[in-house]
Amino acid sequence: MGVKKLRSVFMRHALSLAFAVFIVIVVNVGAYLWGVRQSFIYPLNRVSAEIETAKGNLQSAEQLTEKDIPFLCEYALFTKDGQYKTGTIAPEKSISVWNVCMENGRPGDHPYLYSVIDRKADVLILRYRMTAQFENQMLRSIFPSVDLLLIIIILLEILISLIVISFIFGRYLGKKIDRLLVVVHKIEQQDLNFEIQRSRLFEVDRALDALGHMRLALKQSLSKQWYDDKMRQEQLSALAHDLKTPLTIIRGNTELLFETPLSTKQKECAEYIENSSLQMQDYVQTLIEATKSWDSYQPCMQKINMGSLLQELKKQIDGLCAVNNITLLWDCVQSPEYITADHDLLIRMLVNVLSNAVEHTPQGGNVAFEILEHNSELSFVITDTGQGFSDEALKHATEQFFMDDDSRSSKSHYGIGLYVAASIAKKHNGEIILENSAASGGAKVTIQIPYGSAI
Repeated sequence: MGVKKLRSVFMRHALSLAFAVFIVIVVNVGAYLWGVRQSFIYPLNRVSAEIETAKGNLQSAEQLTEKDIPFLCEYALFTKDGQYKTGTIAPEKSISVWNVCMENGRPGDHPYLYSVIDRKADVLILRYRMTAQFENQMLRSIFPSVDLLLIIIILLEILISLIVISFIFGRYLGKKIDRLLVVVHKIEQQDLNFEIQRSRLFEVDRALDALGHMRLALKQSLSKQWYDDKMRQEQLSALAHDLKTPLTIIRGNTELLFETPLSTKQKECAEYIENSSLQMQDYVQTLIEATKSWDSYQPCMQKINMGSLLQELKKQIDGLCAVNNITLLWDCVQSPEYITADHDLLIRMLVNVLSNAVEHTPQGGNVAFEILEHNSELSFVITDTGQGFSDEALKHATEQFFMDDDSRSSKSHYGIGLYVAASIAKKHNGEIILENSAASGGAKVTIQIPYGSAI
């Protein structure tokens, strides 16, 4: 079988419908004519012929009876001046019959035809239907008009034929379109290693070819993306390993500084250096593990004293703010006494967001940190007085490696801080919300953790 075009398939089914209509008409008209030949059906011309045949007898008969009246006819006998005498037509209807035939001179009044026979002493009017009728009285009472019944049957059979052929055409077309749906479903599931089955319908095959090209392009794109991700992970892992050496040197030299006489300010700065280097080592180790499989990392949930955690956090951020001449506004009055969370991840998340806020706040500005409890949630709110998020950043800032060139840009910004924070919040069944503060004009980051984690 060759490839067909949709118009040829449609034309074939249209011709099938036309042939079905022809057969319906031929069969039903043939059945009608057969019924006429068998006297099962009385056509109108036969009734008229019988009236003409019986007209002479009806004019000369002295006394008329129903046996003298032709088959399928009703009659009314009138005096010459229109007075009703007798008949099978009801007296109350006889006046309208007289008026139609004698006064108006009309041969019929739908759905009846009339035949007027002038006798010696009276007038006979015959009434019969202007349609073919069944010879059987029961059928005649159910279906008064054979012609109307024939038309209804033909229309019903044509409608049935149309429904059947439409169903066949729809089923045929549906099977062809199913090929498209199978391909679309496989592409949707990213199952790209399959052979496309041809439908042998030209239009559908064109769509399948387009989907096939899209499948190959998507496969190449995903392969390149997988390769790029793999290379990125390897580079991050290598960079993390390389960072271990300078961090070890920093820690070693910091320990040597403690062995020398230091002023109070120098000792405080050395402690900042030592604590930060320890924290950086933890981050580097976490980065190494994250390049292996961040999604499979399971947080170590434990009961944490919020006072100790906030004190540790404030100590780190105070150092950042002091270096950048930033004022830290600290409001943690509403914080609970204990919370269940991963201590290291929670510190890392808050430090990332706060460091981001400090980095993008100009010298002399403010960074506010606030804790709120509301609607069964614990919220950490960080607000700065920088330029705020751009529209693009509000949509994508939590994506890995996103860097906004229009605002909040920095040479030391690599697009992982808010991504890491959002990932940690998600691991605590929470979320991170980015917006711009109407009060400060800067960025506002809200981290929400379900209050169920609090104790």
